[in-house]
Amino acid sequence: MTSHDTLESLKGKSSCPVCGCIEQVGSIRCSECGTFHSGIHLEEREAPAPNSTPEREVIDPSLYSLSNQHAIPEEDFEESEKISSWSGGSTDFTMTDEEEKAIVKN
Repeated sequence: MTSHDTLESLKGKSSCPVCGCIEQVGSIRCSECGTFHSGIHLEEREAPAPNSTPEREVIDPSLYSLSNQHAIPEEDFEESEKISSWSGGSTDFTMTDEEEKAIVKN
């Protein structure tokens, strides 16, 4: 009779530290909960110089006051003509004044 070690099937596998799902060693992302396990998917960038400060637009705080002496500042927003049509949902948010009887499972 040959003995078969059932733990052999776990060779090359690891468990997700978040949800415990068993997956291949070296997996970048957990297939169950979606947690990333490595930084390989992150973009490598140079750190900014310690003495550099980003240029920021100077904003006059009086433009946002409640005073009526200032004009409303002009702002630009990206506009789109694309309209999404949603269908297929099964949720009904209809509100009625009548009390409905609770559904009882037998």
